[in-house]
Amino acid sequence: MSTLPKINVELTLGDTILVGKNKQPAEITKIEYHANSGEVTLNTTKGPRKMLTFSLVEPTESRDVLQRYR
Repeated sequence: MSTLPKINVELTLGDTILVGKNKQPAEITKIEYHANSGEVTLNTTKGPRKMLTFSLVEPTESRDVLQRYR
């Protein structure tokens, strides 16, 4: 295991991802961003999936948060 200082995730409709315990392939059919919760969900051919296990903050809030720690 290693740590990374930064990671970018780029997903596109039609991409194949592995889902479930058996890592079965599924195609992304829809990408949804929920502004109230900050969550991103993926609809796939194997059912809906949460993209991340954490939520994103609104862009204006993120700048304020970053300034607090500088």
